[in-house]
Amino acid sequence: MIKTVRTKYGILEGVESNAGFGLFRGVPYAAPPVGELRWRPPQPPVPWEGVRKCDNYGPICPQRDRWTGKPDVDDFGHPYIHIPNYPYPPVMDEDCLYLNIYTPAKSPDDKLPVMMYIHGGGLQEWYGNDYEYCGDGFARHGCVLVTINYRLNVFGYYVHPELAAESGVNASGNYGLLDQIQALKWIYENIAGFGGDPENITIFGQSGGGRAVLGICCSPLAEGLVKHASIQSAGGVRTVFGDVGREEMEQRGIRFMKSLGCGSIAEMRALPWQKIRDAYIDMLKEGGFRSSFNMYTDGWALPIGIDECVIKGLNQDVDYIIGCTVDEGANEKQSMFSSMFPSIRLFGRLQLKNGKKPPYMYVFDRPQPGGDNVGTPHSSDNRYLFGTLDGTWRPYEKCDWELSEIMQSYWSNFARTGNPNGPGLPEWEPFTESKLVMRLAVDGCAMHDFDKDGKITKIENELLGGSK
Repeated sequence: MIKTVRTKYGILEGVESNAGFGLFRGVPYAAPPVGELRWRPPQPPVPWEGVRKCDNYGPICPQRDRWTGKPDVDDFGHPYIHIPNYPYPPVMDEDCLYLNIYTPAKSPDDKLPVMMYIHGGGLQEWYGNDYEYCGDGFARHGCVLVTINYRLNVFGYYVHPELAAESGVNASGNYGLLDQIQALKWIYENIAGFGGDPENITIFGQSGGGRAVLGICCSPLAEGLVKHASIQSAGGVRTVFGDVGREEMEQRGIRFMKSLGCGSIAEMRALPWQKIRDAYIDMLKEGGFRSSFNMYTDGWALPIGIDECVIKGLNQDVDYIIGCTVDEGANEKQSMFSSMFPSIRLFGRLQLKNGKKPPYMYVFDRPQPGGDNVGTPHSSDNRYLFGTLDGTWRPYEKCDWELSEIMQSYWSNFARTGNPNGPGLPEWEPFTESKLVMRLAVDGCAMHDFDKDGKITKIENELLGGSK
């Protein structure tokens, strides 16, 4: 087990993970984004002397506090499962740019595939330290797994004309996206010491994290850093996320500054983060999720919109996995995600049209046990992918664990070679103009047609028509 690593910035000493792998918690990949660095692109971490002990997870970005007064129950009132060495509730602080590394390597010479996970939460909340994203499962499959915390909501995506004027690139916002790219750069520079191969990095993420993955693949600032990418429950083209224009985002920023009683960015940088967080929460109460600050076309990190980038074939030509759960538009169930599967298939068609590598497409189809009839909702596949089914109250069965093992095998193979297939696994065919996608299910994983009646194709064609 690798326990001590000399990085570009200093020496790190890790601990042993719950499964006996090397674990480095709370590694700084950028300078704290506080004071004058609030709402600026991430800066390199400050070098340190001596050995830095990596035995504690870093703080999470300020956000809605869902934990106060109920640390022993989840959002739905069910008992929270406390996993040893995963502190709960998490510590919240603006100083949040830290990553965690799980490595099964015995030596820096191992050159194992590297996977960087970007957590979901609509780029507004949540954190990478959660047990749900524990890296032991992927370490067991021979991958180095990195999870990150990054700036969210108003801290990560605040837009204002004054910020654009001082930037030197005439752009503001997207600091969370820049954090993710900075984490990638840190990994590229330092992961060899942890037994990882810097030339074989996979980025993957779910929901808002999946949208960030596609954003990275559309950003020239990340060119050459990514070998493979997996986009989970984030759509592809013409998604629910949309793209708010710069003018509207700047107007939101102006209104937000006024709500704080400030007249300049300097005054706002002088405020405690708690006051900014509370004002952001008030803004959400008035306008909801779509009224917030989020990733958008800033003209620099994202020179053109994500949809336009994919339509024109300007996204990085890397290997892709893309998919969703069955209740996100691959069946008759209606929700805010009801057009997700057509938008994913449109991504695949555009990849083929633009002469790029065909993606591997999936639909996760496992109604969740527990008697609450939730079906197969958004985010229900996360614990299967990471092998953390023991971290929830749901009464998972042997078949669930078997499906989890298959999914981890697919994704680790993909990280290794860009192809998810391997010995003993059902054949996963890349996307073609046929209607077949991989159905991930406890009654057997196989290529499946979710659109026998053509309804999804109709929506997909309407989206394609809207992209011209």
